[in-house]
Amino acid sequence: MPKKIALLIESSRGYGRDLLRGVAAYTRTHGPYSIYRHERSLGDAVPSWLENWRGDGVIARIETPELAGFLADSGLPVVDLRDKIRLTGVPSIETNDQSVARLACEHFLERGIRNFAYCGFQGLNFSSRREAFTVAYLAEVGVSPSVYNSPGGVSTDTATTEAEGIVHQNKLAEWLRSLPKHTGLIACNDIRGAQVLGVCREVGISVPDDLSVVGVDDDRLVCELTTPPMSSVATDAYRIGYMAAEMLAGMMLGVAPSGDKFFVDARSVVARHSSDLLAISDEDVASAIRFIRDHANEGVSVDDVAAAVSLSRSTLDRRFAQHAGTTVKAEITRVRIERLKQLLVDTDYPLSAIANMVGFSHVEYMLTMFKQHTGDTPGQFRRLYQSLRGESTQQF
Repeated sequence: MPKKIALLIESSRGYGRDLLRGVAAYTRTHGPYSIYRHERSLGDAVPSWLENWRGDGVIARIETPELAGFLADSGLPVVDLRDKIRLTGVPSIETNDQSVARLACEHFLERGIRNFAYCGFQGLNFSSRREAFTVAYLAEVGVSPSVYNSPGGVSTDTATTEAEGIVHQNKLAEWLRSLPKHTGLIACNDIRGAQVLGVCREVGISVPDDLSVVGVDDDRLVCELTTPPMSSVATDAYRIGYMAAEMLAGMMLGVAPSGDKFFVDARSVVARHSSDLLAISDEDVASAIRFIRDHANEGVSVDDVAAAVSLSRSTLDRRFAQHAGTTVKAEITRVRIERLKQLLVDTDYPLSAIANMVGFSHVEYMLTMFKQHTGDTPGQFRRLYQSLRGESTQQF
């Protein structure tokens, strides 16, 4: 008899939809399972059908005390994907917000941005965590960001707090106007980022020329409907959903997980027009960076970059270090590694083909450089994301 699993996960958000896709990938390849799910939003009441349901396990985004209490009393194995309300014996799997902050900050720093801002929602735990990690990461490079949270924070309901975020539009606009030109703003999620971009458009703040914006979650529907389209940190909700189904399968067989909290790193920043800015005052250095981004995968050298901007190698190296905070060679390698990571995740190309595509003349050298920069071999990195093909590497 197939095990019966209830999914209390919203489909109204890209994050929730990716969670559901991950769950589906596991249940499709390791079933059969009987899945019970109805359309819902984050924070909806306990569904009436669940009250008399005779199932075997639940995967939920536990947003309200009512749902938490119901699940605690049910006696069923439960995996939580919200980590807002802690329940004894209920493991949670969440995005590693430290990785979110790091990726967003690095995205701006690589573009020469040295003024930072963080815009969140008062009273929402994920927003507070991302703010704290952003402040801590930037402190390590000697930067103190400007921080804005919506006034109030009376509601603890995520959807309500997000909806109220635009109510204080005048205060948000006043804060945005106070930010220096070429500020990189990290929004706690895509909804907040879309609100920021809407206010910028209303009050005449040019994005990305005056203010660059990055959201979190890479909800494509939200990001592509903003003006301009919004860059965003892509979390790995698909993998979280897959892991949750795998964990629940074990729990339904009496296998307890090895801990009560698990975290999954965000994947990367998906760059769109809202952060398409090089805030570097030295035009030759800015031109060199553009050349590297356009041609790094063609196997260009430092000498090629210097020739492209009509500078000697020594002069370019000196000015590059001064204005970009890194070396020409390091920037070439970074761009190649980022492209390599993308190809490892998105394709099944052999390493020999990928080496040619990212400008490495020898596979062995590519393997060495990738290991130095990521701590993994390309094969290990690719296997880490095999959840996208229905294979988990997580041990619980």
